[in-house]
Amino acid sequence: MREDADVNSSSPAFPTILVVEDDYLIRLNISDSLADCGWHIVDVASADEARAVLETGVPVALVFSDIQMPGRMNGLGLAQWIRENRPEIRIILTSGGISATEVAAALCDEGPIPKPYNPQRIAERIRHHLCLGDDSALAQ
Repeated sequence: MREDADVNSSSPAFPTILVVEDDYLIRLNISDSLADCGWHIVDVASADEARAVLETGVPVALVFSDIQMPGRMNGLGLAQWIRENRPEIRIILTSGGISATEVAAALCDEGPIPKPYNPQRIAERIRHHLCLGDDSALAQ
């Protein structure tokens, strides 16, 4: 797990985004792009790691997760767990495959984003979701 900021010091002006991506280079790229937008970023390599982070109760505004990942739980399972256990958290799912998009559409906000994706488009989607959830959660 890599933290670009102290997750416990997240302020409403700069909410924490949890990035869940098993491909290291993709995870590094999107995490850096989102950190450049001013958000606090925590990134992990699996849904299991993400769940462990979320079980601590740390304040996370949004989870940006790949769907297809190795491990006991994939991104769909993580999204379902979040809906049941941390319903205040917004969810954006992404995938290079199209087989899970219908299921993903029911679990994430406004449907999944296909890979390859543009980091700017991700930042715009995150801004939109955080604005919908709470005006105080807007980032710069």
